[in-house]
Amino acid sequence: MPLDLLASAAKDVSDNAQRIFASLLRNSDSAADYVAERIRLWQLASAEELKAEFPFALYEQQLSDWQTRNQSPPISSAELAAAVAEYVALCRVAKLPDNQSFWQRELAAVTASQTVTKKRQADSTVSARLLRDEWQKALDKARADWELERISMLRRQFMEELEVFLQLLQQLQQQLEMLGLDPGIFLDLSKGNFSAQEIERFKRWANYLANDPGVRSLCDLLGKLRQLELSERIERAQVRYSQDIELPDINSREEIIGIRLGRDIEHVLPSELALLADPETSILFDLKYVESRLMCFDMQGIQRVQQHHQKEELGSVEEAAKQGPMVICVDTSGSMSGMPETVAKAVALFIAGKARQQKRACYLINFSTGIETLDLGDDFGMEALIKFLGMSFHGGTDAIPALDHALGVMKSEAYERADLLMISDFIMASLPEHLRQQIEQQRTHGNRFYSLVVGDCFMTQRLTSLFDHEWVYDPHSSQIHELIGFQRKLDGRPENHSA
Repeated sequence: MPLDLLASAAKDVSDNAQRIFASLLRNSDSAADYVAERIRLWQLASAEELKAEFPFALYEQQLSDWQTRNQSPPISSAELAAAVAEYVALCRVAKLPDNQSFWQRELAAVTASQTVTKKRQADSTVSARLLRDEWQKALDKARADWELERISMLRRQFMEELEVFLQLLQQLQQQLEMLGLDPGIFLDLSKGNFSAQEIERFKRWANYLANDPGVRSLCDLLGKLRQLELSERIERAQVRYSQDIELPDINSREEIIGIRLGRDIEHVLPSELALLADPETSILFDLKYVESRLMCFDMQGIQRVQQHHQKEELGSVEEAAKQGPMVICVDTSGSMSGMPETVAKAVALFIAGKARQQKRACYLINFSTGIETLDLGDDFGMEALIKFLGMSFHGGTDAIPALDHALGVMKSEAYERADLLMISDFIMASLPEHLRQQIEQQRTHGNRFYSLVVGDCFMTQRLTSLFDHEWVYDPHSSQIHELIGFQRKLDGRPENHSA
């Protein structure tokens, strides 16, 4: 019984979700699979909960004991009276009719017949069996009513939780589409289960990206780091062409194309039909008909047939050079708390999402005086990224461990020719000379270094010279200042406009 009710409730939840969030579930296989799995787990958990919280378990055990006792008559009037009391208690708890007056009469009748042993035993046995059956009916009714009410409540609670979660996903999907990001990447629930709190945090960052024009412009700039270099090559290709041609269709009767001999009465010429007007010439008509020599209109139609043929041709093909990996350093020190940290994490989320969309490896470093790292790789789950970005140190600022670790990562084969983006307010001490030399050395190996200053102050000249491109973003005014190639200007070298 409860399994049938649970299956029906689960189907009801699934149907409601499919109806309310049809677009989301139709466009996201992972979301649809997630809903199906959540419903399955809810059904299992609800079955266990119904079993554990059944409020009539005591009366069920009492009934079981009474059924066992019924198998070994005779039953004394005292035993029957005790069983009746337990049955009446069940009915009152379950708010069911207890028929107490009837059972009092039964007990009185059994007691009154004590002078005749056989009659007393017979009456007691009949009353015991009747009580057993009525007790079972009452327990079944109590169980059904309780399970129906309990399952309805559990279904309602679960549906509310699921609707809140799917509503967040739907809003997030719309925001991601507005940002030009693939929702399927961010909302891939097969790589982990988002909690409602993580979705809400994700939504807050996405909302910040969508509604702040300065951050949008900033992300547009950062999204163009190391733009694709297009190359052209010549290749032979089999090109398939299609051509529609018209062919005669002898089975169609669309137009007259001539005269033929035959016996098709519907197409016989009028001059032949005139032979039927005279009995003497009608014999000639019959003879022509038998020999299929009647003059008939020859008719046919036209059918259009598509013919395919292939031809080898030479053509030019543009192909894109593979974009390199990304290393993102996010400052979560105390000086970044509040809006600067929100901007930094929103931008990091956007860049990491772009890297995932472009199938670029991505390495994230969260730093203050210490560091936390997350290698997002080629097939990371967005759940891990959101949890990582949710961490904050709120201590002092020391970029040296983060840059030192990033340089080590960039020397590995997986992050060869990687782009590094440091997001910070750059309220920190100067970097040591050996670290600056390592950065310059990595630059010769094809690595590029970018910085985003979140705040209303510019970096010192010493820090500025470390990066190929710098952006300064003021979160209060949403103004962006782009500072390009300071070191090259100082050295008299031409600017690199690859970004």
